[in-house]
Amino acid sequence: MPDMIETPAMRAGLAMTILLVVITFAFWLLGRLRDYTTQDQHQGSEGLGNLEEMLRKGEISEAEFRTIQSSARTHLASSLSTTSPPVRSPKPSFNRPSTDQSKPDSSASETPSS
Repeated sequence: MPDMIETPAMRAGLAMTILLVVITFAFWLLGRLRDYTTQDQHQGSEGLGNLEEMLRKGEISEAEFRTIQSSARTHLASSLSTTSPPVRSPKPSFNRPSTDQSKPDSSASETPSS
């Protein structure tokens, strides 16, 4: 049996099998972690509903409710501004030589001699 592992073809096959198992495990683990983290995200309307319920029950004051609500709006606005579409580069502009109207053209000031 140890002689079979010594051949290059068996080593390559064994290495590919181990690599396949490791990649499969990594995909499985990442899928589990992604599912776990996406479940932690709350919807904005759900959070606001919870705040309103806490306000009705008297667990928070009106001032606390307004403070939390305004900070949530600020946070939402900043997160939306960071996920704006990519900025396109401006169209190339062609630089035209500037014509300064205040200075007389040197070629126009010369008078032709006849």
